[in-house]
Amino acid sequence: MHQLKMYWMQGMNIPNDPLPEGYSFSNYREEADKLAWTACCRNGLVGDEQTAEEAFYGAIGSRDDICPQEDVFFLDYNGEHIGTVTAFVREDDGAGDVHMVGIRTDFRGRGLGKYLNQKAIQVLAARGVPYALLTTDEWRKSAVKSYLTAGFLPVEYAQGMQDRWEAVLEEYGVDRVQMLYEDGTPFRMVERKGLAKKIRIGVVGAGRGQSMMDYCTKYGNAELVAICDNYAPVLDRARRKYGGAIAYYEDFEAFLKHDMDAVVLANFANAHAPLAIRCMEEGKHVMSEVLPVQTMREAVELIEAVERTGMTYVYAENYCYMPAPRRMRDLYRAGKLGKFEYGEGEYMHNCEPDWDALTYADPNHWRNTMSAFYYCTHSLGPLVHITGLRPVRVTGFEGPFNDRMYRMGAKAGPFGIEMVTLENGAILKSAHGVGPSKNSVWYTVYGSKGRMESAREDDSAQDGVRTLYVNLDENEGDNKSEPHLAPTDDDVSEFFAQSGHGGADDYMMYNFIQKLRGNRNADVVDVYEAMDMYLPGHFAYRSVLAGGIPMDVPDLRDPEERDKWRTDETCTDPAAGENALPGYSEGDPDIPQEVYDRLRQKLEARELWKE
Repeated sequence: MHQLKMYWMQGMNIPNDPLPEGYSFSNYREEADKLAWTACCRNGLVGDEQTAEEAFYGAIGSRDDICPQEDVFFLDYNGEHIGTVTAFVREDDGAGDVHMVGIRTDFRGRGLGKYLNQKAIQVLAARGVPYALLTTDEWRKSAVKSYLTAGFLPVEYAQGMQDRWEAVLEEYGVDRVQMLYEDGTPFRMVERKGLAKKIRIGVVGAGRGQSMMDYCTKYGNAELVAICDNYAPVLDRARRKYGGAIAYYEDFEAFLKHDMDAVVLANFANAHAPLAIRCMEEGKHVMSEVLPVQTMREAVELIEAVERTGMTYVYAENYCYMPAPRRMRDLYRAGKLGKFEYGEGEYMHNCEPDWDALTYADPNHWRNTMSAFYYCTHSLGPLVHITGLRPVRVTGFEGPFNDRMYRMGAKAGPFGIEMVTLENGAILKSAHGVGPSKNSVWYTVYGSKGRMESAREDDSAQDGVRTLYVNLDENEGDNKSEPHLAPTDDDVSEFFAQSGHGGADDYMMYNFIQKLRGNRNADVVDVYEAMDMYLPGHFAYRSVLAGGIPMDVPDLRDPEERDKWRTDETCTDPAAGENALPGYSEGDPDIPQEVYDRLRQKLEARELWKE
């Protein structure tokens, strides 16, 4: 877990409280001072088993940018060293570093730490550093409190930092303090946990939305205030689980009038865009489940609603937050993969066992009429999110209708494949579908420095997409082959590990809440990136219908490009009337009613359905 980080910025107050009687400061002078330095630091900073020579060399002597005689200071009592601080200028970035702040055991608890911190600030301010930094841990309670007292400010630089600082301030009874980003710019005033405002969340869709509702009840940064579902049995089930303090609605427009900050849309995937637009028009932020839109007209209207209202729109492509692709993104963005060259993503899901429950055995359910390319963002989305590159061209390939799809009553090919060209010329292969014989969620990426990939589901020795293999060179052209398992945990993994989709559902909600709390470091998918994930699938099906020719993927960031698609309502939803396409490129398969009757019988036998 990352340590807490704190900054003092040049231009802030330079504290200079007078030392108590008998105390003074001195510099490190000779070898004998190493013993006194080590005694001051035996409070968790150096190991009890280390000799003075080992401890001092490890923390001080091994660094080229520390000169002990100039940078190591002692707080003395009647001439005896009883505390120490090292204040030096880092050679890599010119920032000041407050290092190894320690008080001898028999002098702790007297509030002396603040004088060491003040000394460090005075020294570094005189040297003209832009800021001074230090790192520490929550368990060093007296140290953290002394840093706050000296004027150091918390830094938002890793996941969970704001929540951790809210807990620290609550423990110390400090109402609020300014928090900074890692570049020293202001983030926000962070408040102690008891005062911190919770984001009030409403959820549409009490079935799939249960994961998001659970998040609001488990973590302290959000509050579930309203639930909407037009199917009474599902709404009643939510009422039994979440209790009467929450408002329940069957009517969306009535729900929309509820006093809340944001809405999570977990309703049918072909109906997200209209509800998202209505929410933003009513002043509600939105997190939309997969998929964002189903027509180009909706895509244009959704983007323009975001721009017009100024509300936050976040696309809930949860597969981006699974452990392996999440870590791939971190490593790629840190330059470890080099230039991105090729990637593959798979979301192959044999849905036959549960298709009756997913479609309510309804021949016209959106899942039964969608093309093989509609549900593309679980395979393609993580690759787009890893690279941050825009798809510019796509060619589609459709799997042939099979007996499995017939038994499911799904009028489409069992899977689709997109071959996508990115703006830098790199290639992506995205394979996904609801009708293969076996499941596969898998990702691999190639760059100029090597390859990263998740484990396969069939690898019983590993844990699928929770596991990441890394085979990277330090420099291009090294051509070494040293694959290893890379850790995929981070500072919030232990809290989110039990949520759906390998913890991804809670990561998604956490980052949405962070975004609404003003955190620019929140890892979210905005409306433009949502289109980069969705549009290749939309145009891949058009590619298939046109005989397999490549199709340009429009950039809807460009208002002129939007105008070309503003009235295009082509989709596979039968409700589109004359604009409706068949779900299968060779025409809707002939599936008799008796297939749906059998599915209905299976559905009614389910215990869940009987509730």
